[in-house]
Amino acid sequence: MKANETELEELAGRLRARVAERRYPEARIALQEYCRALRKTAAGLPRGDPSLRRLEDDWRRLLEETRRRVLAGRTHAGARLARLPRVPGLYREPCLPRHTWEYSG
Repeated sequence: MKANETELEELAGRLRARVAERRYPEARIALQEYCRALRKTAAGLPRGDPSLRRLEDDWRRLLEETRRRVLAGRTHAGARLARLPRVPGLYREPCLPRHTWEYSG
C-alpha cells in the first residue's frame, strides 16, 4: 500500500507542478495518470477500508486546489492581456464601397 501512496503523491506533485507552470495540456495528462493510479489503488483495497475515505479526501482536496490554481492562472493571463498596448486602427479602417467597374478586370 505504501508504494501506491508514494506513486499517488508523485503524480499529484507532477500535476501541481504542471499547473503552476501553466502547462495545461501536460497537466491534463498528469491528472489522467493520477486518476488511473487512484482507481488502481482503490480497487486493491477491501470494501469499507478506512483508507478509501482518506484517498477520497485527498482526491477532492487535489481537485479543488488544481481548480483554484487554474482559475487564478487564467485570471492572471487575462490581466496581462488587458495591460498590452492597443493596436492602432491601421488595419481596422473601413473600406469604401467599390464601384461595379472596379470589379471587372
